[in-house]
Amino acid sequence: MHRSIKTNIISAAISVLLGTAASGAWAVSISDELNQSPDVKQFHELDTNNDGHLNYTEASRDSFYTKEHFNAADKNKDAKLSQEEYSNYKTAQQKKEVGRVVDDSTITAKVKANILKEEGFKGLQVSVETYKGVVQLSGFVNSKAQIQKAGEVAKAVEGVKSVKNNLIVKG
Repeated sequence: MHRSIKTNIISAAISVLLGTAASGAWAVSISDELNQSPDVKQFHELDTNNDGHLNYTEASRDSFYTKEHFNAADKNKDAKLSQEEYSNYKTAQQKKEVGRVVDDSTITAKVKANILKEEGFKGLQVSVETYKGVVQLSGFVNSKAQIQKAGEVAKAVEGVKSVKNNLIVKG
């Protein structure tokens, strides 16, 4: 009986150790999956022939990869993208776009604040939108002079490339 208990304890310990090892391996594979970037996952999904590269047809199933983007990403000009080329180019372009949006948001905020500082503009509904440094003013003001002044204020903000002044005098 004593030997049977010892055998059961050893069997239980081995089971626990094997279970722990197996769950550890499972945890590692789940962890690896979670740590894989979305671009890497998408690359593997697009690589339908599983050759480790994307030809233009495969890459074009990602709406981002137009012919122009594909050619720019293909650094070694071999007419296919490695996972590194695919991810590096896409990440760089996404960072540029985020930077542009932040810049446009900053310009919009500065233009709005500077217009509101001007005498006679408080309480008026002047809308400011910015896209790629182009500021669009719209809404209603009390005079033609305010239209001109709002345009000048907007043009003076750093980063503004041009102003589309669509303000209208209330009438």
